[in-house]
Amino acid sequence: LGVTERVHGPRAAGWLSGFPVIAAPLLLLVTMEQGVPFGAAAAKAAFFGLVPWLTFVTTYGWCAQSRGWVPAALASFLVWGAMALLVVTVQGRSPLLELIPFIIALLAVSFHSRVKLSDEQREFSWSRLAVRMIAGAALTFAVAQLAGALGPRWSGTFTTFPVVGSIVAISNHVEHGPRAVQEAVSGMALGVVPIAIFCFGVFHLLGHGSLWLAFGVPLAAAMLAQALTLLIVQKIR
Repeated sequence: LGVTERVHGPRAAGWLSGFPVIAAPLLLLVTMEQGVPFGAAAAKAAFFGLVPWLTFVTTYGWCAQSRGWVPAALASFLVWGAMALLVVTVQGRSPLLELIPFIIALLAVSFHSRVKLSDEQREFSWSRLAVRMIAGAALTFAVAQLAGALGPRWSGTFTTFPVVGSIVAISNHVEHGPRAVQEAVSGMALGVVPIAIFCFGVFHLLGHGSLWLAFGVPLAAAMLAQALTLLIVQKIR
């Protein structure tokens, strides 16, 4: 992500962060350790977890326009926690609720895609790339260790915890300011489509074939969606 951001800018890094590079291995690990029913429930929770994920990045993008990164991050994580509690509580009450993550994702894409790229010159530090990598690995390890003991709903919700999103948003805020955050958030909104498709697919395919098919088909669909959203990214440059 750091290399992508250096070459193509914050929006491209935000867009790439939507690929299920963390959700896929975490869900696979949980399924292999806890069984298919647990994994399917966790995948469904991860799908619903995209709602708090989007509220996190949207809140951070709004707060970053007038606040420093610390209050912006605190407010965003608090909003994420409140929304996570809400979606964990309501999911499973009706199949119609499965439409909500897709609807919110489409609304987020429509809203954030209006952000135009800035022509300001930005300097990127390679030394800070290592800091991002360490922070990302630490957060991923923490989420993996915490998720398994919380049951399928909270495990799945923490699968889509904004690990990469928070790193991309905060690092751009610190290094380049509010405008770069807006660009990164717009990219992350576009990037939510592939991970939504992946989690939705795993949820519905687990238990209806081999484990690798249940993960392989949604992953291929996510890659196709990633490629299609790239067209949108290029169109609004």
